[in-house]
Amino acid sequence: MSPTENLRGRFLIVDDEEHIREILKATLEPMALSVHDAGSAEEALDLVREENLDVVICDVQMPGMDGLEFLAKVKGEQPAIKFLMITAHGTMDTAVKALRYGASDFLTKPFENELVRQIARRLLRERASAGGVSLPGAQDSARSVLEGIVGKSPAFSACLDKARKAAAADSTVLLCGESGTGKEVMARAIHNLGRRADKPFIAVNCGAIPENLLESELFGHEKGAFTGAIASKPGKFALADGGTIFLDEIGEMPLIMQVKLLRVIQERVIEPVGAIGTRKVDFRLIAATNRNLKEEIKAGRFREDLYYRLNIIPIDLPPLRDREGDILMLARNFLAYYNDRYGCRYDLTTANEAELQAYRWPGNVRELANAVERGVVLASGEGLVFQFEGAHGTPAPVGGGAVPGSAIKEKKQAVEREEILKALEAHRWNKTQTAEALGMSRRSLLYKIKEYGIA
Repeated sequence: MSPTENLRGRFLIVDDEEHIREILKATLEPMALSVHDAGSAEEALDLVREENLDVVICDVQMPGMDGLEFLAKVKGEQPAIKFLMITAHGTMDTAVKALRYGASDFLTKPFENELVRQIARRLLRERASAGGVSLPGAQDSARSVLEGIVGKSPAFSACLDKARKAAAADSTVLLCGESGTGKEVMARAIHNLGRRADKPFIAVNCGAIPENLLESELFGHEKGAFTGAIASKPGKFALADGGTIFLDEIGEMPLIMQVKLLRVIQERVIEPVGAIGTRKVDFRLIAATNRNLKEEIKAGRFREDLYYRLNIIPIDLPPLRDREGDILMLARNFLAYYNDRYGCRYDLTTANEAELQAYRWPGNVRELANAVERGVVLASGEGLVFQFEGAHGTPAPVGGGAVPGSAIKEKKQAVEREEILKALEAHRWNKTQTAEALGMSRRSLLYKIKEYGIA
């Protein structure tokens, strides 16, 4: 059993039906560090902002703010959180919309509890493999900064130029590079620049899905196809019809699935598990790997014919250590984003710049984004304090001692308390007007006032 099989996470269940919340809480308890629940999206937003969550399981149809609007709000604030959407009124259009908004999966009521657990385990694996940082599609300039589409070094400029040319065509693209170099970011950029930009972009982490579930996840299944299949479910290829499917960590796909994928690529047809007959699909394929596929072919772990099907337009993303001049440019952009997010005004000092340039960045752009956020959150009166990853992945302080793990939460709470206090003063302590100005319900504001001891 791999270490990730023992992952435990922090869950939030959002459903206006109490008995559904109780069932899901009991289902998730064995694999949870904590399980919170809320009867409305408005109440759930408070919990999202207060707790360090990994996975949200949310109903689509709810009074007031519905699940899709809630999903969009949360993804705008905390894109790393994984979402499983559940509804009694499932349609293909709803599923596509949920996935487009950033959901990772979609279930129709009634559902098997074991299926919920399987999906929850997969989402925890995906959360862990992303290092706690998600890099979603660009929606605005601030988000594009987080995506890391920033850089003018010769190595990265050549990569961007090739991506722009690839976007104009509809050919299959193979993205290669170390973890954290931004392969999914580049895949989304290619999609957003191409003719399919207004169609779905469906991302699949091939290494995060158990082998026995991968075929169903990719191609879908019919009702009764296997134990627990109490309803038909579309696969990722069906959801990507007309748009782009991104197969991340393609090098970890089992050989038996590589054979089936090869047929789908060649014939553009899928056969759901348990179905009689096939269905045509129109998709643009982008694959990515941090492995050397030629070496995998020699070792017998990857099919050579599939490699040549994928390697039509190869794009190699350079590691951050080879992007001379881009480190400070990226750091300043990340700093501007986190200054705005946490209400700070920090600048990079000459010493900070020297630290950033001297470090080798084994975690690449993802690690840089983490380091800058830590620097802002843990800053002292003397300015930014950077922590770089140690040899075993443990944060090692630079120029300072260890910092308690609760410091990040305390910093966020201090910023939020100050924002609420300023808003109350600006609206002469009219709580209804203050709540509207802050974009929260009056009930949520009263809860915050009590929590932060605001007189």
